[in-house]
Amino acid sequence: MFKQCRCAVGVIVVLASVAGPVWSATLADELIVQKEQPVSSKAQGQLAEAIQLLQSAQQTSSAKAINSLQRVASVGNRQARAEAWLWLGRAYRDGLAGTGKDAGMAFDFFKKAAGREGLNVEAQYELGRAYLNGEGTDRNLIAAYMWTELSLHTSSKMSSSAEDQKTRLVKMLNEAQLEKARELVNQLETLYLK
Repeated sequence: MFKQCRCAVGVIVVLASVAGPVWSATLADELIVQKEQPVSSKAQGQLAEAIQLLQSAQQTSSAKAINSLQRVASVGNRQARAEAWLWLGRAYRDGLAGTGKDAGMAFDFFKKAAGREGLNVEAQYELGRAYLNGEGTDRNLIAAYMWTELSLHTSSKMSSSAEDQKTRLVKMLNEAQLEKARELVNQLETLYLK
């Protein structure tokens, strides 16, 4: 493996001196993508298996599912990691397949998946829900609105639920709170989530 990698780097160096930086950067990007694809597809397979185990409702499968999700969260690409954190959050929030319920752990996993590390739209909705209901954190309606609104900026299977949640939150917030929440959404998007 090391010899192959060293040879690929040597080819890039030689070609860069002959063909110029644009071609070599393209080749380097292709080689990196080719190298990452097997890890990504393996992580996707583990992720799918873990989700299936959690949804099976077999209590004996929870440990295997949690271990698989944790493995994907540590080695998968960003999208796979975020999906693993999302499902870890759901598992601990809902006690899926006999996983012990832990609202604090669920909140932490939703936060990782929703934020800069994951940018997962479904996790942003779940984080808004957690703030709305005070699940694993203090109830914070402004934070609930922020994360719910962010989840609506990209269409997903949770969009309908997020719209309902946003409507509910708008009714609960006064004008000053709503304005502050909208300002914070803009700040999150421009400063934190890029």
